[in-house]
Amino acid sequence: MPAATYPKFAKSGDTQPLRTLLVDNYDSYTLNLLQLLVRQLPEGASVLDSIVVIRNDQYSWATVRDTLLPHIDSVVISPGPGNPQRQEDFGVCGDLIRHAHLTGIPVLGVCLGHQGIAVAFGGQVRQCAVPVHGQLSPVELVPDDGEPGLFDRVPDMFKVVRYHSLAVSEEPGEFPAELKVLARATSTVRTLDPETNEIREVESREVMALRHRTRPLFGVQFHPESICSEHGAQIMENFGAIARYHHSSSKPSRAKAAALPSDVAALSLLAQDNRMWRHDDKPHGGLRLVYDKVDLSEYRGTDISGDLFARFYGGDDCAPIWLDSANSNSGGMSVMASAQTPGSITVRYSVHTRRVTAVRLSEEANSSNEPSQLDDAATFWTWMQGIVDQTRIVGPSINEVGFQGGWIGYFGYEMRHDTNRVPGRGAPKPTMAKDPPDQNQRDNDNGDRLPDAQLTFVDRCIVVDHKHEPPLAYVVALVAAAKGARSTPSWVGALGFRCQDEAADWIGHQAEEIRSWVKLHCPSTMAAPVVVSKLPALPAAMEPDLSRAEYMDAIARAKQWIAQGESYEICLTTQFRLPLQEAVIRSAQDMRSLYTFMRRHNPAPYGALLWMGDLGAGVASCSPERFLRTTKSNDEERWVEMKPIKGTSRRKPRPIDTADVEGWERDDEGRALRLQNDVKERAENLMIVDLIRHDLNWIAHNANVRVPSLMAIESYAMVHQMVTTVQAQLRASVGDVGALAHCFPPGSMTGAPKLRTMRLLDELESGDGRGVYSGCLGYFSAHGQSDWSVVIRTAIVDQGGARLSVGAGGALTMLSDAAAEWDEVETKLQSVLPGISQFKRHHHHHHH
Repeated sequence: MPAATYPKFAKSGDTQPLRTLLVDNYDSYTLNLLQLLVRQLPEGASVLDSIVVIRNDQYSWATVRDTLLPHIDSVVISPGPGNPQRQEDFGVCGDLIRHAHLTGIPVLGVCLGHQGIAVAFGGQVRQCAVPVHGQLSPVELVPDDGEPGLFDRVPDMFKVVRYHSLAVSEEPGEFPAELKVLARATSTVRTLDPETNEIREVESREVMALRHRTRPLFGVQFHPESICSEHGAQIMENFGAIARYHHSSSKPSRAKAAALPSDVAALSLLAQDNRMWRHDDKPHGGLRLVYDKVDLSEYRGTDISGDLFARFYGGDDCAPIWLDSANSNSGGMSVMASAQTPGSITVRYSVHTRRVTAVRLSEEANSSNEPSQLDDAATFWTWMQGIVDQTRIVGPSINEVGFQGGWIGYFGYEMRHDTNRVPGRGAPKPTMAKDPPDQNQRDNDNGDRLPDAQLTFVDRCIVVDHKHEPPLAYVVALVAAAKGARSTPSWVGALGFRCQDEAADWIGHQAEEIRSWVKLHCPSTMAAPVVVSKLPALPAAMEPDLSRAEYMDAIARAKQWIAQGESYEICLTTQFRLPLQEAVIRSAQDMRSLYTFMRRHNPAPYGALLWMGDLGAGVASCSPERFLRTTKSNDEERWVEMKPIKGTSRRKPRPIDTADVEGWERDDEGRALRLQNDVKERAENLMIVDLIRHDLNWIAHNANVRVPSLMAIESYAMVHQMVTTVQAQLRASVGDVGALAHCFPPGSMTGAPKLRTMRLLDELESGDGRGVYSGCLGYFSAHGQSDWSVVIRTAIVDQGGARLSVGAGGALTMLSDAAAEWDEVETKLQSVLPGISQFKRHHHHHHH
């Protein structure tokens, strides 16, 4: 067949936006393709008017063909898990490719989409000799005379990121004659030798790009949208040029609409999502902020946060709350509060019953409002966004600190089932993988387990600003809106102090107490972190839900799924349980003592202590990982930032003897450098970074996500970690709860693609779900900022104080060695176990 030769195409002059259909195969990278498409829109063109994003099974082929395609100029088919030969993995994409000659619309398939083009013409897709995920690999172009070409202005050799276990076969008789290879992989990729457990290099010659000889159908096996791929934007721009050229030459009759008709634009996931999150950015409800500042320069101790908490909230046996930033690079702020103040309320949610309970824990009104059932259209996330919108500060707020009253709490991992109701987050409604063990127990909501989500409205608190030299304490109070303001539910109107005078009295009293305490204060015995030169062994009774052998079996199963193309990376976890027969945690004091020992051994940027006296349950967290933070800039732009950690190596404790320090420093730097250059660790980090960019592109203004810092090494008390920073400006329609919901659960705790991988994890992980572990913990401040950590390195106490659980896990890829993975689980446990062991010894001793 003759090659299709097109005259050279000039891009200038044609400022008509291309109307593109982006089909998502339930991948976690699709919206990074959206970002590349948006970059090509002419200045001022609207994303919603030019690009339609749909799931592969959202509409029937007939609907896509008759309603969507008449208004579309180009089609991009996303990557995704599975195999294009399976209808349930590929949906309408097969039809789009097979009928392309009738529609005449150019198609670009990426990864799964590329394989689908080969399959549509009778080609074969086979498992690669070596699956490659998150590795950079050189690609060599095959000379091609098609013009304009997909690889115009791209060098003959360039580096790309590959995520695939399957590839288009070039075995005799298996590659369709109608197609032509445009690029192949060259050089070697790394694989784990199952015999020796060593990583070795293997030749890789897979097909990396192809086109149809006479129709405008193109496929690339690699991921042009990955942060580490070269020339991705150019390739997408070239595809746009091909689509424009194609329409100008072949279909003069085609209507040149400036924008998509509104009923067609409304079919897009992005438009549906906007309708679902009716976030009101103009605060109403109108709480007023009152505060005083206390200078802490006379404080003589070494642990201002711990000492202040012990003094002012140490006696709270009902529901103390402490967000405890042990070091200042996380925002350097500590918050101390109680859930039992009169102007407070605690909201709890059960995914299983879809019931919200609002509990008042204050002494005079220990009452629970009737649980309300969420209506079918709502999720707890959208409901909570409505509540947060009604509890905003009007008028001035404090610039220096992130929390100024508002909501503090957590969303447990099972809240992912509620997220899945968000349009296009994997509808249909999921079935729970495992019903909670005892139904009645859960329905009373006073069962053994913590609620799936819990948020407390904090109407008064002490906030320590550690960044300020010397540190400052803010005494903060929120005053309720004027009487007569309507709110739904009605209890919202009762939040906060009743009047300005009451708030001022409380603040005056509290500030005075702090001032006199600082003057008289003697440094406490809770002093600075201890350096442990020898780590204690696991407490003998600590039982993992998955034993070492079971965990290693699960790794083998996970790697089989990865080899079949079901996932690129699977974050397997298990929980270690400690029955506390002789050391039951009976009180807030017990819980505080547990957390004190934990933070002493492992001070962390996102420390937290929560105790729920009415449930006999609590959370003590030493998390190093920020999940998501939203901030406001001076001109009212709202920004979101995520900081995923993937890649961990253990540090040796710093020697006490100065003579040994130099050798230790050399060794420590060597460990950090090895982590920085480790192919497996970099691939794990890259996969999560690309996933997070996709999550943020859901909510980013003009899909413009940036990565200011890629794979930097940060060092903590016991480990080095590889950390990336990802940022975006938020769309006006997305509130702080919405931002969190779109990115939940943290991709660093699931792997990628997120939805399919979570389904696989439900089969691999035993027990009754992850619970609070793997979720997030933090705050929605009433002035419109939020900050959430990932719940890792955390002890969860439940069953009325009789059981303590710690979760740990790691990311599995084809390069993972099972024994090394179990070691990593133990490394992560080691950051919290010394504190738990010490608490047990101390506690046991005191109670006898």
